[in-house]
Amino acid sequence: MPHFSPDLRAAVATRHGIVTRQNLLDDGISLHELRHLVRIGAMVRCYDGVYRVSTSPETFESRCAAACLADASIVITGTAAGWMWGFRHVGTPTTPIVLAEHDRHPLASGVIVRRTNVMRRDHRVERADGIAIASPPRAWFDCARDLNDDRFEALTEWVIDRHASTATIWQTFRLLEARGRPGVARVRRVLSQRSAWQKPAGSKLELTVLNALRAAGLPELVRQHRLRLPNGVVIHPDGADPAVRWAVEVDHVTWHGGRLDAQRDKSRDRGLRRIGWQVERVTDQELRTSFSAVIAELVDLHRLRTLDLAPASPPRPSNA
Repeated sequence: MPHFSPDLRAAVATRHGIVTRQNLLDDGISLHELRHLVRIGAMVRCYDGVYRVSTSPETFESRCAAACLADASIVITGTAAGWMWGFRHVGTPTTPIVLAEHDRHPLASGVIVRRTNVMRRDHRVERADGIAIASPPRAWFDCARDLNDDRFEALTEWVIDRHASTATIWQTFRLLEARGRPGVARVRRVLSQRSAWQKPAGSKLELTVLNALRAAGLPELVRQHRLRLPNGVVIHPDGADPAVRWAVEVDHVTWHGGRLDAQRDKSRDRGLRRIGWQVERVTDQELRTSFSAVIAELVDLHRLRTLDLAPASPPRPSNA
């Protein structure tokens, strides 16, 4: 790294190796020195007035930071923002997706530009690394144009479970459902299949089941226990007893996503059996109608699994 002051060195490290021309000038580096640093490859020009220190690798975050420092009006959104929020089902982006207002002239290269006439202050989150990112509800909505219905349904459940209430999701949709906006039809299709009372997968219902099993005498099950299947896929059952390799999963078939995922779940179950695990699946519908009976069945299945794995008793000695 060039000879920066301690303060600028810390700022550059925080911003994934990105620095602005003004930062350098304020640190006492002249334009002549800056041109020399670019010429010898110590600095890499990203945009006009924005550079990356060559000792810092170019990463997706560094490209996002460079774009945001080059144009303070843009916001990283869509699957790019979803990936940074840790959303599942959005894949791994390679190019920053930026949201810009219609009257702005944003960056012309290195990014995918999406236009909007609705850019609320609460849709923008400023990160410490200089990246301006769309809020989870706004990022969720903007993902709709880049995902198919199945993946967007799964993403919606994930976001409701971890980032926003059902009411917030609907409010975001109502705010942005202008005629012709890309992705609106997909959002409408997905939300129309979901009633407000339905619980998101991976939340309270699973916890209620695990607590009921513990109260019924089972050992405390491990939540989201990590298991690698023979095909390399890593899964996390809702509850697991590693001592007897037994797991329970709660399927949410009252929403369309549960039916769409049935084939994938069967494949996962076969993979679990291949590594010696037994999985029991119950549905949200049967839990809501026959909760006590389902819990009793699970307790009995766990007992049978434990007996199956118990070592055989040694033969009793003969009296002869």
